[in-house]
Amino acid sequence: MFALPDGISRIAAIIGIVQMVLVSVISLRLLSYWSSFVFGWRRYRERTVRSDVDIVGMNPPHLKVQITTRGSEGSTEVILRGINGIVRFAEESPILAQYISVEVVTESAEQVYLLESTYAHSPIRVTGLQVPAGYDTPNGTGLKARGLHYAVEARRQGWNYRPGKVFVVHFDEESIMLPAELRKLMHVLATTDKKILEGPIYYPLEYQHSSAICKSMEANRPAGCFECRVVMEKGVPLHLHGSNLVVEEQLENEVGWDIGQLDDNYFIAEDFVFGMNNYLRYGSDIFGWHGCVILEQPPFSFKSAFRQRHRWIFGVLQGLAAASGSADFRTLPWMTRFRFVWGTRFRAFTFAAGSVVGVLSFLILPLMSIAAGYSLVTGEPSPFSPLLTLWMTIVGGLWLGTVMIGAWLNVRDANMTGVRRELEIARTIAIAPVAGVLESSAGLSALFDWARGKRGIAWIPTPKTLSADANAIGK
Repeated sequence: MFALPDGISRIAAIIGIVQMVLVSVISLRLLSYWSSFVFGWRRYRERTVRSDVDIVGMNPPHLKVQITTRGSEGSTEVILRGINGIVRFAEESPILAQYISVEVVTESAEQVYLLESTYAHSPIRVTGLQVPAGYDTPNGTGLKARGLHYAVEARRQGWNYRPGKVFVVHFDEESIMLPAELRKLMHVLATTDKKILEGPIYYPLEYQHSSAICKSMEANRPAGCFECRVVMEKGVPLHLHGSNLVVEEQLENEVGWDIGQLDDNYFIAEDFVFGMNNYLRYGSDIFGWHGCVILEQPPFSFKSAFRQRHRWIFGVLQGLAAASGSADFRTLPWMTRFRFVWGTRFRAFTFAAGSVVGVLSFLILPLMSIAAGYSLVTGEPSPFSPLLTLWMTIVGGLWLGTVMIGAWLNVRDANMTGVRRELEIARTIAIAPVAGVLESSAGLSALFDWARGKRGIAWIPTPKTLSADANAIGK
């Protein structure tokens, strides 16, 4: 009978047990993705085409598309691209142009002048707002939330006032929403009673210029939005992404973005903290899902992607610590507090645990393959449990399935031929095991940083152009 050496056999057994436990935990997260996909895919994306006449007849609200930026290298180029998409919408649907405007909140006076002069004669109003260098919020808020709150204070004083119902549509610097999606969004917002809504994000922009690792890493994100839909429809914001976030202006002006600090450190995940603050004040009924897609771009290099993922996990841990320590949070029912704390920790842990599972897989899979091959040839039983093999195969299939779905959603709008799309999806799946380990290592690094007492992190926006990324790699 085939047998591994005793030392290797014991190591393999230990690795197998650890692997089984971690894979089982991660499988719960994967099953939540697939449950949402299988049973709620019709609600994931708004698909009904809306005409201009239908929308005007519903007396739609005004949409203020807000882009908040530091004005760093490469940001102007991609902001212009996003605004041009909204101009195209106004040119296609001139009757709807009166219902949309653009606000750019930036630390750069030059950027304000360039944008306002560029679109001075466009069919939509584009307004810039410079955040003064010496501006401080009452609670000492910093980073992106500082600029967001400066815009709130300006609106409270009448800046860019629009009568009637108004929604603020938050874009990242590189965000693009196609005209058809903007029409759908107007229709949804004209019919909803929700005040904070989100929709899916795909990543086809600059796709050809991103590294293969980054493309594969980015394939996880559209599938992750299946879970976003669930938490937004339930009104329990365990996750809130700051792009494609739509907030009723009156509510945003009431709550604001003055989120303060944690242990004298600025919050890096202002979107998560904003969602928690609104939940604690108004409950779950204000949250919803609009299902209109925004297009964005993956990072160009692994270093930029690593920093981005590290900020995500670290920022969520900051926000959870602040929320769980607040007096309002302690007034919530015990089960609600438990779901928030352990639900958020579970999300962070499963993300980080992927790196451990991946490394262990690289160690144990060769042994399992050798043992399986020997068993097939000789007919002798394998030393590895068939249950372990079957379970890892099932979970691995679920994970690769989410990668395939995400890759397909990303490349469908990437201006590729059908054959090129299929090749890109195949390559994404082929390198997914390596990309998954590298991506999850950023989450693991964030958990280690948090565990050793680190509470602050710098706001370094992901570079939006190849030249900006090349300059950032050495920093």
